[in-house]
Amino acid sequence: MALSTSLLLGAAALHADAQTPPLEVTTDTQAYCQRLSDQVSARMRGLQSPPPEVIRLSDEGERLCDEGQIRGGILRLRRAWMMMAHPEHHYGGR
Repeated sequence: MALSTSLLLGAAALHADAQTPPLEVTTDTQAYCQRLSDQVSARMRGLQSPPPEVIRLSDEGERLCDEGQIRGGILRLRRAWMMMAHPEHHYGGR
């Protein structure tokens, strides 16, 4: 019984891994912060009117990165990105 349970769990783990996209390894660097800022800005330009919260987070993220507070900047930029990538969870779709 324990062997068959182990095999099932192992097969489920392999199946889950097959569907997971590869992760991008990032570091908390000024270069990554700038790259993320550029990506957020490009995505915002593609929207007719970005939500105020996205604009605020993007501006704060850029400012923090410029001031050397890289982690705080990256967190805000990622949040802005996620709000644009999944608007149904963040604004307008509730």
